[in-house]
Amino acid sequence: MAEKAEELFLTSLGLIDRIAAFICRRNHLNAADAEDFVAQVRLKMIENDYAVLRKFEHRSSMQTYLTTVIQRLFLEQRVQLWGKWRPSAEARRLGDKAITLERLMTRDGYSFREAVQLLTTGERPEYSVGELEAIYFRLPVRTPRPVLVSDAESAEAVPDNRSPDEGLLIDDRENAMRAAAKALDDAIGRMDPEDQIILRMRFWSDRRVGDIAQALGLDAKKTYKRLDRMLAGLRTELVRAGIDGRDVDAMIARGKFETRHSQLAGAR
Repeated sequence: MAEKAEELFLTSLGLIDRIAAFICRRNHLNAADAEDFVAQVRLKMIENDYAVLRKFEHRSSMQTYLTTVIQRLFLEQRVQLWGKWRPSAEARRLGDKAITLERLMTRDGYSFREAVQLLTTGERPEYSVGELEAIYFRLPVRTPRPVLVSDAESAEAVPDNRSPDEGLLIDDRENAMRAAAKALDDAIGRMDPEDQIILRMRFWSDRRVGDIAQALGLDAKKTYKRLDRMLAGLRTELVRAGIDGRDVDAMIARGKFETRHSQLAGAR
């Protein structure tokens, strides 16, 4: 039995490594952490005379079984390393992308700028800068976990050259944008259901207007005009409610995010 399990391990080793590497990429582990996790997965597979492999009962494919097992190992490792981490209620409401962004910033210790760079790089990134900023302004402010570093790493860290006044200005700007995002969401929530869908696809998912029209079966030219009318109405309503017009313009001018990184992402 042990010999068969060993043979199964050897024939499945490539698949094991590919699944472990995929889980590492999906969770944005750096190269060193990914290498360590793959090694731990291999070790787990041979523990107790290949107990994990001997439990395979052919009720699913080997790939499905190993993916489930290795994903569970990854979660167990994260809990052991960081403790139990739970996303906020708002992140859960906004979906998987919001949970990923919040996890990177509050559990893994990345700044917003670093998280944006991490999630928007690669040949076919699943995230856009505008989408991440839209999510960021809607997440609650949470204290990030402390990140333990060695003395050598600390000495090599890039110092923050911002003056205290510059830091305060960024914080004030962020608070103003969060207030504008909250007012914008409240105003959208009072609109016609289809208008809400159009605006949420535009603001929260950073979708292009043509793509929105196609997805909803609408005429593209009419959708552009409809969106312009809605944005004008939203701006008037929010300014009347006391939100600074500049902050309103920054929140509703989504087209800007298709051509440049946000100022906030570059500042933080």
